Amino acid sequence: MKAGIVGLEFAGKKSLFSLLTGIGEDHPSGKKKEIAAINVPDDRVDFLTRLYDSKKKVYSQIEFDLIPSIKKESKDTNQALIEAKEVDLFAVVLRQFKDENVFHPLESIDLVRDFDIIKNEFILADLIQIENRLERIEKQLKTIKKDLLIKEKDLLIRLKEKLEAGIFLNKVEINEDESRLVRGFKMLTLKPIFIIINCDEDKLNDRFDLFEDHKTINISVKIENEIQQLEEEERKEFFHSLNIEEASLDRLIKFTYNYADLLSYLTAGEKETHSWTIQNGMTASQAAGVIHSDFEKGFIRAEVIHFDDLKKAGSEAEAKKQGLYRLEGKDYIVKDGDVIIFRFNV
Repeated sequence: MKAGIVGLEFAGKKSLFSLLTGIGEDHPSGKKKEIAAINVPDDRVDFLTRLYDSKKKVYSQIEFDLIPSIKKESKDTNQALIEAKEVDLFAVVLRQFKDENVFHPLESIDLVRDFDIIKNEFILADLIQIENRLERIEKQLKTIKKDLLIKEKDLLIRLKEKLEAGIFLNKVEINEDESRLVRGFKMLTLKPIFIIINCDEDKLNDRFDLFEDHKTINISVKIENEIQQLEEEERKEFFHSLNIEEASLDRLIKFTYNYADLLSYLTAGEKETHSWTIQNGMTASQAAGVIHSDFEKGFIRAEVIHFDDLKKAGSEAEAKKQGLYRLEGKDYIVKDGDVIIFRFNV
């Protein structure tokens, strides 16, 4: 899963990316996006690794892409956003923190104004894609008349009108056939978007009810920088003083994972404990295919126990003695935290 980090200049995007990934802020980025994959914190992986004395453990991961700063009505912005269409969702960083030593390109703090600028740039990037495609369709229609081209043209004109009215395409009703026509464009305004409010320390637990259609999460990049320097016990005391339970970075990683409607199932043994990422709603056979396509093709059954039941039993042997393992077929919908052994034949 790929999450694109976007925002205006001096909102704290690069500092946040540096904290998430361990890549220093002085790392040269130029005009191209930076990319790094990070582990999704999961105590279940740690527990199973100890339980099975696994030689290796593998966490689920999220790829974070740092998109170059958005600059109002800039050609560089248009190109950067169009190139970012491969991401699965966007995390928009908005600046709430006040710091006289950090320049603000618009000279004042205004979350709604800043988000409106970013939304408009998303819309503009999609409009450019649509207009370019419409030009090509017009040329093709001069030589050939195809019903599919005409349908695509009519759809794109309708979507263009919605964008020009300031409406994101994920708010526009389209049928399955129309969805297939636009899928290849990977329109930015079709992708999920959530907001990271980079705030002052005293605002970490505040609610910013300014964005009806978008979930928000508060993070203080400045505080996270300080936390990184502390020992474990000092961190716990620091969290307690701020009335928070865990580092904001860990919350952000989990938040991003869940916002994309992803979940993790686990496999465990002496060789390896592994957390596997799947889309919510996947069947057992589809989940097996995430490990290897042969697992899905030759799927026979899955032996399943939920992590909580296995942890409570204390061992695989005791869980089996208590009858906590069950056999599931290919249509079983996998749950987050399922520990699975796949049986297959190739």
